[in-house]
Amino acid sequence: MDAAAKMSGTDWIGEDRHAYCIRSALRFDEVHKEDLERGDTAAAERHKNIGILYLLETQNPFTSQPKRIVPNEEAVRLRDAEDEAKRAAEDAESLAKLKKKHGITPRANSSAAHPYSGGLPTLGKRR
Repeated sequence: MDAAAKMSGTDWIGEDRHAYCIRSALRFDEVHKEDLERGDTAAAERHKNIGILYLLETQNPFTSQPKRIVPNEEAVRLRDAEDEAKRAAEDAESLAKLKKKHGITPRANSSAAHPYSGGLPTLGKRR
């Protein structure tokens, strides 16, 4: 993913990314019209859809409202925060899978972490 693509979130978009999306949508609209003039309907449809995709990037995918346009510095900070939250969620999920795989369960107190109550080791069996 290039740096410009990282300048967009669910409800916000960086100034430069917003301008790029609008320019690209307009450019593909022009290409669409040229394709129609040439009679190439398949290419015209393809270019029209690409232009629509660029416009859709400027909208919130859940509400279809325009995204909040933020300065580029703010966009970098927001992207870093979203990436960190995503990494934390992935790490927690991975840790939960490992705990389940190895049978590690949370215990009521730290002294209960030992597999046997005391005396001689019973090779992991409770008596």
